[in-house]
Amino acid sequence: FSKNFKEIIIFSYANETVGGLPKNVIVVPNKYKIHRFLYMFLLPFINLEKIFKCDGFRVYHLLGTIQSILTKIFFNKPYIFNYSYNYGDFAKIEKKWLQYVLLYLIKFPAIHFASYIIVTLKKNKDRFPSYKSVFIPNGVDINIFIPERKVDRKIPVILSVGRLEEQKNYKSLILALKNLNVKLLIVGDGSQRDNLINLANKNRVKLKILKKVDNTKLPEIYNSANVFVLPSLVEGPNKVMLEAMACQLPVVGSNVDGLNELIIDGKTGLLCATAPNSIKENIQYLISDNQLSEKIAKNAREKITKEYNLDILLEKEINSMKMLCK
Repeated sequence: FSKNFKEIIIFSYANETVGGLPKNVIVVPNKYKIHRFLYMFLLPFINLEKIFKCDGFRVYHLLGTIQSILTKIFFNKPYIFNYSYNYGDFAKIEKKWLQYVLLYLIKFPAIHFASYIIVTLKKNKDRFPSYKSVFIPNGVDINIFIPERKVDRKIPVILSVGRLEEQKNYKSLILALKNLNVKLLIVGDGSQRDNLINLANKNRVKLKILKKVDNTKLPEIYNSANVFVLPSLVEGPNKVMLEAMACQLPVVGSNVDGLNELIIDGKTGLLCATAPNSIKENIQYLISDNQLSEKIAKNAREKITKEYNLDILLEKEINSMKMLCK
């Protein structure tokens, strides 16, 4: 963005400073430390000077459109946002009822007032008029996430990356690995951390959790695993699945929106149900059949390179932003 626009202003919900950014990128912090839900409504009015400087707004999540709806109504500033999946399903599973109500209330005005909508799942392409929407899936940097396999096959490592919340269905993954001679590595943190550790100990599953890993270290972690598994109950267009496939790691994912567009069952990965038995069965296929595993992994890398190359997708996104800011 910094190479294509005169100035980039990032409005943060946190009171933070960020170093190492290009000179024409400015971060506007939440210096009053207002709760993020309230700050969504106050942001345009607290930062009037910066708001007036903007020709358009780029929003990455439905919940983030609240301030953009207000800037459109009060200051006639256009915005573009991602419509990726049914955000309310996530909030419902995790019992975040305030967020669920907010999402329900803002969905219609967010779509109505938006100048453009970036659709990230193929199944949602026909939901919006063609003049108002563009299909741009999530992408991955295929020059950073590359295959450099360093696998020890004596005790297979099953890897997953994600928030430790009910939506990710890690309880079923742990139960699926009961009585299997494997190690489970999860990169992530969340409210379910202690429960998952206790469940793993109870079922004698060798579990290791890494709370936080710098994104630059993730390719090494992907390349040290045997199988990547994401057994989510609901999912969006998933970034970590893209990264794992780009690293030519064989993958298993639940047959839900967001994963079943990436995984062609039996070709670029294996699709499973969300129950432990199904997850276990598909993991066993891959760790017991090296030929199948290698074939699927190679096909996955080819698919990501052709369809999800971040450089190509960013060009489409930048062109959409230029149209917005005319």
